[in-house]
Amino acid sequence: MMLQSKRSTSIKPDYFISMRLAIIASLISAICLMPHAHAEGSGRIVKWKDEKGITHYGDSIPPQYADRDNSLMNKQGITVQHNKPNAPHVDQAAESAKLEQNKKDRALLGTFTNANEIDLTRDRNLEPELLALKNLQEDRAIAQKKLEQSELAAGSYSKARKPVPANIRDELKTSKDAITKIDRRISERQQAIDSIQKRFDEDKKRYLALRGQNISTNNQNPPNQ
Repeated sequence: MMLQSKRSTSIKPDYFISMRLAIIASLISAICLMPHAHAEGSGRIVKWKDEKGITHYGDSIPPQYADRDNSLMNKQGITVQHNKPNAPHVDQAAESAKLEQNKKDRALLGTFTNANEIDLTRDRNLEPELLALKNLQEDRAIAQKKLEQSELAAGSYSKARKPVPANIRDELKTSKDAITKIDRRISERQQAIDSIQKRFDEDKKRYLALRGQNISTNNQNPPNQ
């Protein structure tokens, strides 16, 4: 009996140590499982609609539907958050053009009181250009006449089978070069005239649109040319 009592006494500490380790292991296991249990208990559902208006549910929104309205619900089906789609991208170039147009519209309405004033301003801007064009056309006529005279003189030598004198050849070249330059300047002047005409036509059209008037009833003053 004494031997058995001693043996029981020697085993008792190991038993308590084992029990203590088992309890500690259980506690550690429970702690590790707590976040998972919390996540499962607080799981949420996302609701969204596709392009056909069909409602879908899931744990995440497919990328192609990320720009649509969606709702976040808990497991009881209660909506806890409503998400609006991202604001549409603003076209900076288009926005700048719109602001610039608004600025021009204010200037147009502030400068003219009626469409006839636009026609008068157009004529004043065209006047120096038309005068310059007329002068160039006269210069070209003079240069053309000189060229024709030089060609006639050169032709007389050619008919006589004589060499054309150097001074006549120089006159031919000078006249041709002058006509080429004048033609280029005439083209540039005509482009300037067309540009002025187009600008004031557009201004007048815009002005009448802003005033709510019909352009056909106000198009009675063509430019003086």
